[in-house]
Amino acid sequence: MARTITSGVERLFADSASTFPLWEVTKDVVDEFIDLSLNYRQSGHPGGSRSKVHLLLALMLSGAMRWDLLRPWRRFGDRVILSAGHTVPLIYATLATLNEAMRVRHERTPDERFAFRFDGKFALTWEDLLGLRRHGGLPGHAEMAGKTLFLKWNTGPSGHGMPPTVGEAVALKIAGAEEVKVFAVEGEGGLTPGASHETRNSAWGLGLSNLVFLLDWNDFGIDVNAVSSVVHGGPRDWFEPYGWRVVGTEQGSEWDAVTKVVLEAARGDNPARVPSVGWFRTRKGRGYLKYDYASHGTAHAMNSELFWQLRKEFQKKYGVQYEGVDEDAPTDAAAVRAQARRNLEIAASVLNTRRDVSDYLSDRLVEIAGTVPDDLPTFFLGGRAKDIFKDERICDYERYPEAIWAKPGDKKPNRAALATWGSWVNTFAKTEYGRPLFIAMSADLAESTNIAGFMKGFGDAPGWGWYQRDTNVHGALLPQQITEFTNSGVACGIASVNLAEDPFSEFNGFWGACSTYGAFSYLKYGEMRLFSQLAQDCELRVGKVLWVAGHSGPETAEDSRTHFGIFETGVTQLFPDGAVIDVHPWEYNEVPVVLGAALRQKAPIVALHLTRPNVDIPDRKALGMDSHFAAARGAYFIRRYRAGQPRMGTIFVQGTSTTANLVKILPQLDERGLNVKIVAAISPQLFALEDQRYRDEIASAADRVDAMVISNRARRVMRDWIDHPVVAEYSLTSDWDDRWRTGGTVDEVIAEAHLSPQHLLAGIERFARERPQRLARIRDAVDAALSD
Repeated sequence: MARTITSGVERLFADSASTFPLWEVTKDVVDEFIDLSLNYRQSGHPGGSRSKVHLLLALMLSGAMRWDLLRPWRRFGDRVILSAGHTVPLIYATLATLNEAMRVRHERTPDERFAFRFDGKFALTWEDLLGLRRHGGLPGHAEMAGKTLFLKWNTGPSGHGMPPTVGEAVALKIAGAEEVKVFAVEGEGGLTPGASHETRNSAWGLGLSNLVFLLDWNDFGIDVNAVSSVVHGGPRDWFEPYGWRVVGTEQGSEWDAVTKVVLEAARGDNPARVPSVGWFRTRKGRGYLKYDYASHGTAHAMNSELFWQLRKEFQKKYGVQYEGVDEDAPTDAAAVRAQARRNLEIAASVLNTRRDVSDYLSDRLVEIAGTVPDDLPTFFLGGRAKDIFKDERICDYERYPEAIWAKPGDKKPNRAALATWGSWVNTFAKTEYGRPLFIAMSADLAESTNIAGFMKGFGDAPGWGWYQRDTNVHGALLPQQITEFTNSGVACGIASVNLAEDPFSEFNGFWGACSTYGAFSYLKYGEMRLFSQLAQDCELRVGKVLWVAGHSGPETAEDSRTHFGIFETGVTQLFPDGAVIDVHPWEYNEVPVVLGAALRQKAPIVALHLTRPNVDIPDRKALGMDSHFAAARGAYFIRRYRAGQPRMGTIFVQGTSTTANLVKILPQLDERGLNVKIVAAISPQLFALEDQRYRDEIASAADRVDAMVISNRARRVMRDWIDHPVVAEYSLTSDWDDRWRTGGTVDEVIAEAHLSPQHLLAGIERFARERPQRLARIRDAVDAALSD
């Protein structure tokens, strides 16, 4: 008596089982594409690519994943992140195989359901495999751009692929699209970085039932040592203690077992609504005749005996004949490429001769694409909510509510302004659009770094509150623990999820925000770097990330030097020009201004540097200083030259205590006849966006060599304001003696840093009085260069 099918998983498995012979042919073509492309390129990773073929095809063809091969940008399609980014030949070969089936079908049947979109611009075909690891071709690790928009993050660096999976999954959940799943493909070696631990904790804590890991358990990485020789246990030990749902199989290269696990992990009952993992015991280098660690990153020698042995098996099975069998590799590069092209074409021909396979694949892929919804009744960002990104009021700092601003004479830390602005912007979004704009998080420092403002109400209006996985899924502040690195990936992952109907032309989703001590900024950099690369090249629009370097500088003196950043915050500058807006407001009222100005720009990342102590809000009009609104221009006058007096040079000042202490000694500069121009150096990127006239007025080329810098950070991170070694020599920075500062009270450490009012006055006087000598040295150097 036939068994009754009682669940969706069983139905999908039953439908799939009858097509396993067709999957086997598909797998063989994928294997050939992997081997051929790596053979002729002699670069790439065969072992892990080969071992994951079964699990990937089962995911793509079983119905476990709702996706659209021809339109991978559809907003409610499930998402794939190849956390094991080095195995990207697997993705290239698989997409080439599936797209070839579509192309063959469309050539036989001019049905638009099988046609490539945009004239094939985004369709990866076997011809593209010729460009593996070549400039302008297919990258050596996974990237979300061009012909691999199927992938939803740039991956490859150790551990970096996992945190964004949490960000993407939680963004979907908050947006009311929890039924859209995020699949992460990884190996057990990839679980050993600390980001894996942070990711597993975070995913459970956020209740991400839409996150599914598929784990290729093959026990080897790059070196000879098996992972099991240094890592205890297996997948259940690695995931169940974190609260994940775990299913798996020891037969990781058998269609029956693999498909059951893939379907159960993706579509099985999950009453606890927790993240899931499906594991597959495999052999690294499956079928490659080169196994385990040896197969990791080295292909067979070009046209070697073992390479041809494998090709003969394929020839015999499918009745094809490769070019150059048992011959040495061509010695000419053009001949190598020609042979590669011919043999890839021969492998692809199997999909033409095996019409049953190409018809099945094309029909099945169109059928699966039909399961991707165009809309969801639970979607939270539709209708008017999507228009928030067109609302200029968000960045129009001159029209912000009066309650945002502090009054002259108030004493406030600049970090408090982040809380005020954050509460206003997300409350504004709630009142006007019924949604939050920012989803924020911190490393158990939400109140301390003031990023908690994003979940609080503004005025009498209520805020969004803490995110809670069961009771408040629209909360705007994620309850993250001490997970600086992962928080960065979560924030960037959130910003990468574009739920617009036309993601090529507009963005609809959330902006991410994360914070920690400025001293720990390096823990944020890795994921920010990948997000910046993705934003640069991906054809789909992405959102923005606010990177808060809180408690920066020696002002965090009480915590001592382990916790204040002098050098460390320099990592926020390690991007191409225009890829990040770095802002250093020194007082409370400048914070909302620079946030509005920076978020108005195209840069996907805004790095906001804030400090801990209270400082007096200056009476700018009385002091002759430019308005706080001038901070939006990146640099402005604190003090202009006094008319009718000899000019003594320009001072660029950056940082909270440094600027506050400089303001305190302004009267003494006049008393001593020190006619210096003082410029607040707020943001080199915003300043660069100003017209030439303004830039020359603030700091001409001549001003920049007749200058000194005062900063609470290190000399080397002030390169945007220091144009000459003589400028650096006269500058006053926290590393004046090339030593780490220590700790104590703020006044004690600022004095140790030689940034007290007395030190500043002495340094400025030396700078001003020695102007003739300074400029003479610069002139002499130029004269010497010209004399050569």
